[in-house]
Amino acid sequence: MALSKNVKENLDEAQSYLRAALANAARSEKSNIAHAISELVVGIDRIMKIDEFSDKIEEITDKMKKDGNGGSSFFGGLF
Repeated sequence: MALSKNVKENLDEAQSYLRAALANAARSEKSNIAHAISELVVGIDRIMKIDEFSDKIEEITDKMKKDGNGGSSFFGGLF
């Protein structure tokens, strides 16, 4: 199931604010602060990428089930 529109928008907005904070931190804070902020940005990106990947896997398994092989030949019956 894809992220809802509201959640995606909020994550995009949070990522935008964190990127601005990272730019400021890179100029005026210690490197460990900038590193921590960058990890937050990467974490949000991972959430969105994992969601996209999960949707693609779901599409593939649904298509395989629809085609009649149940997905067992591709994923070894895990799905």
